[in-house]
Amino acid sequence: MTGHLLQPCLILRHLLSGGTWTQAGQGQVPQVLCREVRNKLEAVLRGGVFQPDMLSSYTEELLGQQQRDTKIGTPKSLLTPLDTVVTRLLDAGHCELHLHATIVATSVAVLYRLFLDSYLKEGNQFLCFQALPRLFGCLRISHLQEEPGKAMSIPDWTTELLVVEQLLSSVASSSIYNVATDRIRHGEAQFHFYRGVAELLINHPQAPVPAWFRCLKILISLNHLILEPDLDDLLSSAWIDAEVTEFRTKKAQEVLIHTLFQTYAKLRQVPRLFEELLGVICRPAAEALRQPVLAAGPSAALCACLLELPPSQVLDMWSLVLDKFQSLILPCLQSDVDMALKSLSLSSLLHCVMFNMPSLDSSTPLPVIRRAQCMMERVLGELVKPLLAFLLDTPGPESELWLQKVSDSALLLSYTWAQVDAMLSLNCGQYCSVAGTQLEISNYPSLLPGVEARLWKKVEKFTAQSRSLGRYCLEQLYLQRMRRTLMQTSSQSEQVLQTLRCDAAYILGSGRGSLSLRMTASWDGQVGTVSASTYPAAHWHLLVSNLPILIPYLCLDDVRYLARVLLRTLPTSQAQGASADEEPSITLERVSTSLLHSPLFPEVQSLHSAFLRCVATRCSSILCSGSQSGPGSLSQQLPWLLEKDHTVMAHWESRFAKVGPEGVGPRGEIAQNFLSLLKSDFPIQLEDEQLGDLLGLLNIISALHLDSLLPPHHLHYFLLLLTMAVSTQGRSCSSLALQFLTTCYQLLACLQRGRNARCVFRVMYVSDIFEIVLTSLLPTSGGFCLEVDDPSWLQFLQVVGSFLEQLMQMLIQSRLSLVLNFGKITTFLSRCKLHTEAAFSEQLGNQSPLGSQLLLVCLTKLCQVLGPLVKDRRQLQEAPASLPELLQQAMLQMATGLQPCLVPGTRGHCLPSALLSAVATLLEVDLSQHPDWVGISQGMDRVVPTNAALYRSVYSRLLLELPALARDTLSFQAALQFLTLFFSAPALHPPEGPVFVSILHAVRTVLADPAIPALAAQDIEPHLGALFTQMLEAGTMEDFGLVVQSVLQGLDIRHVWTADMQAGTLPLPAWQAHILSASGLV
Repeated sequence: MTGHLLQPCLILRHLLSGGTWTQAGQGQVPQVLCREVRNKLEAVLRGGVFQPDMLSSYTEELLGQQQRDTKIGTPKSLLTPLDTVVTRLLDAGHCELHLHATIVATSVAVLYRLFLDSYLKEGNQFLCFQALPRLFGCLRISHLQEEPGKAMSIPDWTTELLVVEQLLSSVASSSIYNVATDRIRHGEAQFHFYRGVAELLINHPQAPVPAWFRCLKILISLNHLILEPDLDDLLSSAWIDAEVTEFRTKKAQEVLIHTLFQTYAKLRQVPRLFEELLGVICRPAAEALRQPVLAAGPSAALCACLLELPPSQVLDMWSLVLDKFQSLILPCLQSDVDMALKSLSLSSLLHCVMFNMPSLDSSTPLPVIRRAQCMMERVLGELVKPLLAFLLDTPGPESELWLQKVSDSALLLSYTWAQVDAMLSLNCGQYCSVAGTQLEISNYPSLLPGVEARLWKKVEKFTAQSRSLGRYCLEQLYLQRMRRTLMQTSSQSEQVLQTLRCDAAYILGSGRGSLSLRMTASWDGQVGTVSASTYPAAHWHLLVSNLPILIPYLCLDDVRYLARVLLRTLPTSQAQGASADEEPSITLERVSTSLLHSPLFPEVQSLHSAFLRCVATRCSSILCSGSQSGPGSLSQQLPWLLEKDHTVMAHWESRFAKVGPEGVGPRGEIAQNFLSLLKSDFPIQLEDEQLGDLLGLLNIISALHLDSLLPPHHLHYFLLLLTMAVSTQGRSCSSLALQFLTTCYQLLACLQRGRNARCVFRVMYVSDIFEIVLTSLLPTSGGFCLEVDDPSWLQFLQVVGSFLEQLMQMLIQSRLSLVLNFGKITTFLSRCKLHTEAAFSEQLGNQSPLGSQLLLVCLTKLCQVLGPLVKDRRQLQEAPASLPELLQQAMLQMATGLQPCLVPGTRGHCLPSALLSAVATLLEVDLSQHPDWVGISQGMDRVVPTNAALYRSVYSRLLLELPALARDTLSFQAALQFLTLFFSAPALHPPEGPVFVSILHAVRTVLADPAIPALAAQDIEPHLGALFTQMLEAGTMEDFGLVVQSVLQGLDIRHVWTADMQAGTLPLPAWQAHILSASGLV
């Protein structure tokens, strides 16, 4: 096996693993086959190379020297199976040279895993380890120490480090390394090997490769002493000086640092580790080339460790940073850019330590509290104030970078001190704050105790010149002062209010220019990583996170500015889900989206109102850009488009509300404007680009809480959305236009479900809205080149129908001139019949009669609303006899409209769901108006119902088309609903045959069709149950026997059982269960 098949098997396995034969067009099957072949190859290798009876040979080879020392003589023939395997593996004669190194690397991990699978058991751990150095020596990286000048590419490093990671993971997961056993029994043989691997990794840092970090992490987990001698170099190459950019690499780095801190936390040696870290930071180095010390990953690892440490150790770390500042940084800081950069790095570390220290409270031992207070005083007096003092001297222009970094460091520590001081003051009663003493002297807190105001003016002056960490920290200082002022002043004097307003204005104005930039970088949320590119995201995050504090003290212009920034930074398209490899970060768009969807956003009323005005203004500007007339004409025709203030809308609403309920003056003015423009030439014509822009704004509007708008906003948005919806009339109707219309009516429906929906009816009648909608949609529908069963068109019909039904339901609930409004609606629909009939006759050849279908949906909704109203006369208070007449007119129009749509041969397909719903609704209302039809048997003399021919025609077509309709859930549900109603009315049954048998036969055909999807069958089960229940309740004993016989015979649907027979189970099909349940057999 080793001599002839080892290399071919390894080569074949490598090619299968690399996807050489699973390229495009092969699908998933080749990958599954490749995995199976690889598993078989590994079984062959294990059975041939690592046979159980060869354990003694491997033992003698790997442990032979110490065993031979205990025996007399030397064996005549010593088998060396592992050496043979290694020799064959390194032989480059069986494959191309450029593939050999990769095949060797991937094979090493496989062979070692198979070795462990074969021979690892209790007592064999050292034997399994001895195989590791032999196989590790096959890798190229194992010889780098011997060949210092030899270099490897990043892909080669990646391949071999992945193998090293697999080898070390096998050691860790198999418990091969025991520290005590290795030291006592084997002279630290394993330790020295792992130590050599660690030196190799540290001496050849590969920060761009995630596996390099993972290898170091495993070595730390095995024994921290493996890396202890190189701890400073480890911190340098894996953290401080590592150039890590990719997200996967950052995650690997974070795990390594987290493991490092957790390991030293268990040893209670975190301060010692921290001291090594400070030493690495303060080494002479090109500081400007270093990345921020505390990016998101290292910061998260350090924070997690700090929260678990006792306060005494955290205070030790705190003291170490202060000592390093005083001994090394401050004496050499003047005009030294490198020292300024090191100062900023140490400030970031101290910020993290102070912010994540375990909270001190009244239960904390008093010595710890006193030490913490002493450390706070040291930070303020020995660090913050000296750093701020460096800023008093005006440096030359060549010291701009030095000034920026020193100010960043000073302001970061100032903000940190103020925040921690406030936290300790709140949580710990024994803590005496210096800031508290200052507050007693003045009426409101200063930015920092003991720092003169003239220094802050100077600091503000030069921080305003650059977008940097310092400016962000100064904003935080002002915000912290606002918090302290609000907490510590019970009554706000005019001086305090003025200070609060000035602080809020400064925070907002500080980053005003940055939010107008086109390109900004994402921010990881760490204070130490705020830079010129990430400052806009950090500033916007600060503003949005503290809106409840800032908004009450901002002027109206500032609030409107915030609303404009929010609208500008919102993504107008649907955001795609974040990729698994995408780094979580803070961006302008994400912050704005989070605010938009926050349930607290409507609670910030002034900003919410300003944002609503902003969105409305933007929509109006796009609509006005599509105007075919001048702005002056548009302001007369559609005045609400140019309104800038909703208070004007409120006055306008009040004006219309003064008119009596039957008035036709001002209340009808808006509707007449709409209708006159629609019937002549609507002044706005939108192109696809404008529709796309408006769709983006509609996506934003859909995220707002439209059901809770105040009346002025509600009315304005209703008129705005209605204007958008009717502005597509007369243009080339594309799929984008249909999507736009659907979205408009969805939002109108959502708006009218709100608490202030009735305010619309103070300026417009329901009948007028009904007429406006259909006057614009009927001609528009003729331009869509769609089939009547197109899903997008059916969705549009559903949305429009729901909106109109909602309006009519509100009309009934509000009792708003029922006869007047329903009469106008019915009259208008009768006028529309001529239009739709003409459209249908023109479209009879090739196109679908979409206008007729739309009109049928409207008539359907009218009958659905009027039917129950007429049936329950107790709800009526005015002219109850008029409404039944209106219902009869609507039913007559509906029946007339259905006739041409049901003519055989007009369409080559089945009846669409909209027509089926319409005829089912017509039948349901007819039955509610003629309850005697249900009680008349087929053999009795009776008057033939008015629409009997229509219902029988639909019934006959459904018996033929039911199997095809079953593929569409909505159509099949409507068909079953009609059949259930039709069966309940014997007066409608045709005389030529029993309806029970015909329906049962049609359903049997559907259930016997193997093409019906399983999910569709589940959706139609409830409707099938209702139909069978109705049939069996009204059927005869002969009918019941026929059903039972059909169930027992299985209805000839053997395909239903096939899959379950293969699985070994035979459950009762769901449709049979419905029949048996309806018949009372189960």
